[in-house]
Amino acid sequence: MLLTLDQVVILPEVPRRSGAFGISEEGLLIDEVTLFLEERGSLGLVGDERSGKLSLVLAILGLIPISGGSILWHGKDCGKTSERQRRPMRQRIQTVFAESWGQLPPDRTIRRSFEEVLGLWFARENRTEWETRIEAAMVACGLTEALRDLRPRELDAVERQQAALARALLAEPDLIICHEWLSGLDGVSQAELLNLLNRIREDRPPALLFCCDDLAAAHQVSDTLGILHRGRLLEFGAAESLVTRPEHDYTRRLISCAG
Repeated sequence: MLLTLDQVVILPEVPRRSGAFGISEEGLLIDEVTLFLEERGSLGLVGDERSGKLSLVLAILGLIPISGGSILWHGKDCGKTSERQRRPMRQRIQTVFAESWGQLPPDRTIRRSFEEVLGLWFARENRTEWETRIEAAMVACGLTEALRDLRPRELDAVERQQAALARALLAEPDLIICHEWLSGLDGVSQAELLNLLNRIREDRPPALLFCCDDLAAAHQVSDTLGILHRGRLLEFGAAESLVTRPEHDYTRRLISCAG
């Protein structure tokens, strides 16, 4: 198993108005969530902004501590590893966020942003090898060569998300986490990016953790679905079964909204 969350609990360490990334304290509460993701599998985690999705993502990345349970990466407990031991994991798990988060450095060209990733993980390779990697990632994400020398503000919203995904792929991850990756985009743009994600996973499939508030979107790219509400995992199982035979009223409401 690639990633396993076993009875994970996340509580604020001290009372405060806001937590990591400006999320409210309520959004940091996770109550004994258990789920798993197989190698090259895809899991959609669906819930609203107070569901705790971001808290789980930050915990997986090691950016906030868990209060109970365990997070296992290839069977090893991440909470019991040193920072040095976690470094390979940081390469193998890459995350892309909503376009509004400004995840591409605004003062750097797309090429320079890509080179920073390569310098971190493939410093021993030469420029020719870097160019080969950049070209492959850009082609995979549907980006034209002309965009290399542009800055993020010179791209449209879809291109910025394509570039963010290409940047993540440069690290050759085992897992891509998309957190609200489609947020703020219109229906046509969302469909374009979902189709892109499916094509990438056919050609060079990393595992995928797709976190959003749209059950229909998550269903399009996920083999397995989890429904998260106020820090509790209400349902978890095969995507088609969960959508066609939901067990919880909250899931039924999500399906009704998606329809």
